[in-house]
Amino acid sequence: MKNIAIAMLLLLLLSVLLEPMVELMYLGKEKIVLGTALGNAARSAKDRSLIYEFHRDLDASVDEEKFVEYFAEAFGDALKLTWTNQGLSMRELTFASANGKYNDFTVTVEFKEEMNEATGQLVTEVELKAQSEYKFQTKYLQLAEDAGQDVAYQLESERMLILSVKN
Repeated sequence: MKNIAIAMLLLLLLSVLLEPMVELMYLGKEKIVLGTALGNAARSAKDRSLIYEFHRDLDASVDEEKFVEYFAEAFGDALKLTWTNQGLSMRELTFASANGKYNDFTVTVEFKEEMNEATGQLVTEVELKAQSEYKFQTKYLQLAEDAGQDVAYQLESERMLILSVKN
């Protein structure tokens, strides 16, 4: 009887210790997925939103409205999200999960156009920052979150694109 009690105690302790480690693996996976989705959506938008009239002078000028639209479409498709504030703001985009897997995402987009001193070309920098409150996957941490414990974790990813045209 004593051995059974010890085995049950060990099983309980192991499950309490292993649950956070499993959650860390889920968190690492979600960070990779978010970073990949952000990078791929940014590259897709970059390729489709350059203004071709400026290419003759080797300037990289971006149609900001088209960039945001293409980015939002690609980012939403990658993570199964819907763009909820479409047409309201082109600098701060809000996405809601279509399948309930994620909490709401906020993506901040900033554009900077600069003249490159060495080449005399117009270069555009685009900074993207996506953030959301992480939605826990394991039962113990979901229960801790529901109980009002301070276990919230911010899921974040940042990307910076430097757009230039080369001859």
